[in-house]
Order: sequence, then structure tokens, then C-alpha cells
Amino acid sequence: MPAVNAPAKVVVTGANGYLGAWVARSFLEQGYHVRATVRSAAKGDELRRLFASYGDKYEPVIVRDVLQDGAFDEAVKGTELVVHTLSPATVSNDPNDIIPPAVQGTVGILKSAKKYEDTVKRVVITGSVGCIAPTDQEPKVYDESMVNDTDVQRVEQGERNFMVIYYASKTTAEKEAWAFMRNSNPAFDLVFIHGSAFIGPPAHPLKSVKETSLSLQHLWLGAIEGRDAETVFTRGEGWIDIRDIALSHVLAAQKSEAGGERIIVSAGDFVWQDLHDVAHSIDASLPAGDPTAEKVYYRRYNNEKMKRVLGLNPRPLEETIRDSLEFYKTIPK
Repeated sequence: MPAVNAPAKVVVTGANGYLGAWVARSFLEQGYHVRATVRSAAKGDELRRLFASYGDKYEPVIVRDVLQDGAFDEAVKGTELVVHTLSPATVSNDPNDIIPPAVQGTVGILKSAKKYEDTVKRVVITGSVGCIAPTDQEPKVYDESMVNDTDVQRVEQGERNFMVIYYASKTTAEKEAWAFMRNSNPAFDLVFIHGSAFIGPPAHPLKSVKETSLSLQHLWLGAIEGRDAETVFTRGEGWIDIRDIALSHVLAAQKSEAGGERIIVSAGDFVWQDLHDVAHSIDASLPAGDPTAEKVYYRRYNNEKMKRVLGLNPRPLEETIRDSLEFYKTIPK
């Protein structure tokens, strides 16, 4: 399919979330008209204030029950691009609380797009590296050819760890999305953006540290307040600035060759001590962690396709940490 460029109308689901707000802002900055789905009028008003400078290019649409059949129909109507960032926010050890909603939401947005395939040219869905790499702590390099069947099987066998269930939900939802594309043969194409751990400053003001992602909470609570030290020191993962993962959704719309692709979006690899090292170098009063601790980079992601297809060159970790520390100062304590 051809690229979808500004001033096209795009619908962004979950636009009041940590990622969704940056995705909406990124499209607005590039001249698109953004129809943003939110769950309440109050959330829509918050975004309207945030995006006031864009005038009528921003339009909120209330979708109260995202799991209802046809929930996104009106939001999708008349758009050329659908960007689905919404994901169940439930933290539970019951797979039924997480997996069915993830699948229903993903397939539901595709069904709505299918109804309006006369205008919709592309659907971009936010996946996760959890669709590719299992929760195993085994040093390995992962790429887009891989699928995380391991965690899906673990849940089927009775595993009740939240992260395993979450990864299984993302993997299952992606599989069902590609099955929908094969079986329904819609006029639009599909792109999956598989991001690693998001960190970086939120797009809108926060009243509490807990209003943002677990990755950013760990950075703030660990690197700044010195809490959860064991977790922060030992976990290894890929990372990406929230502004860069948001921009990748715009680039996925603008690059015709992105159609039909799964794309890992990751700036590099880190263990949590790396975040301490950078934060401490910026502000020596912050906890240094344990600079002597062994660093094992468990999950490493090949981001060659991100650079080649999207042309995305992520910002350095130092910039992300510095901006995150500055934003932290604005949160009421």
C-alpha cells in the first residue's frame, strides 16, 4: 500500500496513555489530523488542553467499552490510518483477565478498519518485544523472524506469572491479527511495532509516579530514590525512548515498504545498573547503585530493520535519562 502522509486523518487509540499521548503528539507535530480515542470526556478534555495549540486538528472520541463489538467503528470512520496503541492495563495473575481482552481489542480494531476499507490504507499496531522474546533469562539476540510461543505454552500449562501472561497476551493478539489479515484479505495493510522497554519523559503532567509505565517507575524509584535495588540491579533488557517509539508509528505510516512488516524498535541494550551509571554521572547526589556488579545483557534485539525500513536513529541514553530526571522534578511528592 502507498504511504499515508499528512494532512491525512489518523485515529489513535489509547491516546491518553504514556505511549498513546506521545503518538498523538508526534502525528500532530507532523501535520496530521488526529482523532484520539479516550474512555471519558474528562480524559478528552485533558488531551484537548495538552494539544490546544493544534486547534481543530485534534479531535477526541469517547470509546467507553473497547471490548464491545464495533466499539471503534465511529472512531475509524473517515480515516486513512489507524494506530492502535491501546492495551489492557490490568495487572493480574489470571490469564482470562488479560489475554481475551488483548485479542478482542486488537481484532476489534481490525474489524472496524475492514468496515471502512474504502478509506483506510494502513493499520499500525503497538506490539511488544514480548511477542518475539520469552521471559527466559538467557543471553540471546532476537530478531523479527522469531515468535514467542514459549510463554504462550507456559500459560497453557498453568503458569500464572503476570509477565509471562502479559507476553502471551501480546503474542496471541499479534497471531490473531495476522490471521485476520490472511482470512479477511482487507484493502489495507498492517504493521506491527515491537518496542522494547519504554523510558523517557511523559507527554503530559503527572500527579503521581505510578501514573506511568513500569519501566519509568523503576528508573525513578530506583535510580533516584534508591528503592527496589535488587530488581533494578539485575534485570537486563532492550530500551527505547518514549518519543522515539512514538515517532516510529509515524514513520511506519510514511514508509510504503513498512506495510506487512513486524519491526523491532529498540535503541540498545541495558541492565538497570547502566541507568544508575548515567543518572549518577548527571547528578552525583543520586544513588550510584553497585558499579562493580556483573552486567549480563540477557535480551538483545537486532534493530537493523528499524534503521533500514523506518530510517529511525534513536536518541542516546544520556538524553533520555537527563530528560526523565528533569520531568521527575515536576511530579508532586
